[in-house]
Amino acid sequence: MSIKSLLRTRACRGGGAAALASAICAMAVSGCGGGGSVANAIDPVAQAATTSTHTAGYRMNMSLQLSSSALPTPITGNGQGAFSVPDHAGSVTLNMNLGNSPQIIQALGSSTIQVQEVIKGSTVFMKLPTALTSKVPQFGGKPWVEVDISKLSGLGGLSSLTSNPATGDPSQMLNYLRAASGQVTTVGSEQVNGVQTTHYRGAISLDRVANTLPAASRASAQQSIQSLEKLTNLRQLPYDVWVDGQHLVRRLSLAFNETLSGQSVGLSLKIDIPQYGPQPLPASPPADQVTNLNALAAAASGAASAGTSTTSTGP
Repeated sequence: MSIKSLLRTRACRGGGAAALASAICAMAVSGCGGGGSVANAIDPVAQAATTSTHTAGYRMNMSLQLSSSALPTPITGNGQGAFSVPDHAGSVTLNMNLGNSPQIIQALGSSTIQVQEVIKGSTVFMKLPTALTSKVPQFGGKPWVEVDISKLSGLGGLSSLTSNPATGDPSQMLNYLRAASGQVTTVGSEQVNGVQTTHYRGAISLDRVANTLPAASRASAQQSIQSLEKLTNLRQLPYDVWVDGQHLVRRLSLAFNETLSGQSVGLSLKIDIPQYGPQPLPASPPADQVTNLNALAAAASGAASAGTSTTSTGP
């Protein structure tokens, strides 16, 4: 199996649900009362997104469910992560149950997989299931892969996998709420994990997401967003978000049902942020357990170029 084939397999099975889950998180302005549009000059969602992404760090719990008329049972997942904002570093573990599809069980040897990630700046380390990595001889049995997402050229399917926040850096979901499309509705005052919050509802404008991110991340994010728009035919993603009195996002939820390629697809994603504050920096995996995908792609590109040159100059 080639590297690109593996990445496409991973994106379709494990990462496909997360790719759909990609966009999310933020808010502000404490309040109470029933429904009604927020007409404040300062958008409470965008304000909360900014406030939350300027903290020292946070811990995050997430859960997702993807159902489809093409699947015998829904795909479900849950995970936990911790992120240090100033260092743009963190780690996340995602456990996924891919249902009882015979094809998936045959390919992976199980219907459940665990993916671990360590994020350090633009570098993402990802620990994939052995059933996948063992099919790529270039990995040499190493369980971890490493990729610099600022240098994704030539890595095919990995671009959309690692540049979408659900699978590459879930903490980026908070930035997505900066692309809220304007009209925000106040649902009411509610408690989330023991914290009093204001519940808001609105929509994320996908076309605006890339411009809310740092310049170095915009190209890969735009590619991911375009893939998401093409896949779902959506231009906006509806969200619900709960913000505490300090203008910090405490919960983000998104859910939608669409018909894609003649199949009904439903997605629900929930993210809780129970703790804000400094977080420990994650340790990188041992170097002898890591395959650098950028280096593999460069070597493959060089070999292809050499082969073309030899062919063109031969007798």
